[in-house]
Amino acid sequence: MARLAREVRQKHAREVTPSMIMIDAQTVRGGRAGPTFHNAGGRGGRTIGTKRTILVEILGLPIGVRVDGAKPHDVRVGRELLREHLADFPRLQAIVADRGYKGLAKLAARKQLKLDIKAKPPGTKGFTPIGPLWRVEHAFAQLGRWRRLARCHEGSEASAKAWLEVASMGYLLGRV
Repeated sequence: MARLAREVRQKHAREVTPSMIMIDAQTVRGGRAGPTFHNAGGRGGRTIGTKRTILVEILGLPIGVRVDGAKPHDVRVGRELLREHLADFPRLQAIVADRGYKGLAKLAARKQLKLDIKAKPPGTKGFTPIGPLWRVEHAFAQLGRWRRLARCHEGSEASAKAWLEVASMGYLLGRV
């Protein structure tokens, strides 16, 4: 996945590694009978399913993914995803996220990164795109076009992550 992202970045006359990444999560209903890793979580704690967390760079390219049960908070999952991938980005200077990721401040300070928390303007209702975080939402929309990802039908986190990576690579191949 990282190699394909580098190729797309070079095609767009960008540095090979990003200096800014964005992070966000999506909760998806589970659609499996039998043993599974799905649990209740998401908004209000009523969605029984999976939490998919992705790292996206400024061109909207997925560069890191993680899949967990729906229960853990975005900050905990985001912290683990960043720990897995921070070494891959030597030029990284900033992390952009929404209000759910305020808890990443200590990690960002330790790694000497700027944490930029974005929020929609006061008084707005419903979904409001927040720049540049709309690129993460767009990446989720593109990955959601893979029918297999409409729900999480997998029985293990490893299998769910593998399918999310396959979809991410398909998206990246379309951009090369």
